[in-house]
Order: sequence, then C-alpha cells, then structure tokens
Amino acid sequence: MKKKLENLSLEELHTLYAIVGELCADYSKMTDNYSLTTGDNMFENLPDEVKGMINDRQLFISYRLKIKEALINKVKAEMENYE
Repeated sequence: MKKKLENLSLEELHTLYAIVGELCADYSKMTDNYSLTTGDNMFENLPDEVKGMINDRQLFISYRLKIKEALINKVKAEMENYE
C-alpha cells in the first residue's frame, strides 16, 4: 500500500486524506452517540455491532496515519524543488 500511496499526486493524497478524515469523524460521532444514548461511558457492555464500529474506526485511523505520512513526504519532496 505504501508504494501505491507514494505514486499518488499531492492532490489525490489530499483528497484521500480528507475522505478518510470524514469517515473517522463519522465513526467518532457514532461511538460517542452510543455512549451518550446508553450511558455506557466506559464501553463495558458493547453489542457486537458497536464493537465492529470501534474496530472499523481504528482501521480508518490507521489508514489516515499512513496517508498523512505519504502526504507529508510528498509535501517535503515538492518543497525541496523550490529551495
């Protein structure tokens, strides 16, 4: 996956980062709403569907970190061309 991310343009990386960021925010809202609705603030009595949401959220967070690293590297490379 890392090689494929490196091959994306700066604009493509930015778009992908924004999309994944939106997905992370959506999952965050869903898990926060679960906590508020049920009062299960410590997430101790999770139904399987909520556990799945949390696992998906973690997966998208890991994607976001990988995309961010590729984005940072791309920006650095672009900036080296201007120095």
